[in-house]
Amino acid sequence: MIVALDKLIYIYCLTRNVPLLVNQENQSEIFAIEIDGIYATVKYVSEAEYSEENIKINISDVAWLDASVREHLSTLSAIMQTETVIPFNFGTIYKSEESLRQFVSKYANDFEKSFRHLEDKEEWSVKVYCDRKKIIENIGALSLNISDIDLQIKNSTPGKAYILGKKKKEIIETEIKSIYNILSKRIFTSLNELCEEYRFNVILSSELSEKDEDMILNASFFIGKQNVEHFITLSDQLQQEYVHLGMILDVTGPWPSYTFLNLSH
Repeated sequence: MIVALDKLIYIYCLTRNVPLLVNQENQSEIFAIEIDGIYATVKYVSEAEYSEENIKINISDVAWLDASVREHLSTLSAIMQTETVIPFNFGTIYKSEESLRQFVSKYANDFEKSFRHLEDKEEWSVKVYCDRKKIIENIGALSLNISDIDLQIKNSTPGKAYILGKKKKEIIETEIKSIYNILSKRIFTSLNELCEEYRFNVILSSELSEKDEDMILNASFFIGKQNVEHFITLSDQLQQEYVHLGMILDVTGPWPSYTFLNLSH
């Protein structure tokens, strides 16, 4: 047992084998603890930085938080290259090696079930965005209601055409929502055929997504490794199919499988 005075234990993940860290600058600080045939990847951190009280203060420091979360994710990504990983949330701390050992031993059977569930699968994120201006430009072809009104306007007197024009503006927003719904379902249905599980995530506003386009789908997919290449190829094909509508498919992964890890504790 490694002994460190006035130190806390920070845990990254659990694996079945001793993890191999790839291109990690701080890998000399990280080590594995074997507990009932399970390996916990950990490092020692100071109470001054990671005690319950101090971490709350540090989280408000954007630069500290960004660097720390990136380091956590990069370490997990490095280990995921060779191992099935049960990831722990950023900032998970144990007061001693003994308390960590007790926790892992207590839930060892549950962890083994999770390893079997996660093995040979990857979590991928798909965010789909649509350019509202492009939708409006093509709305006559996309919406029967709008194309019908356009035809009525063309064949109406100036007075009636004016009234129909106002009506058209009123229903465009409703039609855009309907078009977004249809497009997102098409994308989701196509991709989901290659996946074992999925989760829908919150649709983010433009302010939160930091994109000019509207987000119309935000989902996580749990994919067998044998299907990942096909999944990416299909994503590229869908991108090309709908590029004329200003659609963007933002496909990223593999991510640590937080979404599909069913552990209540």
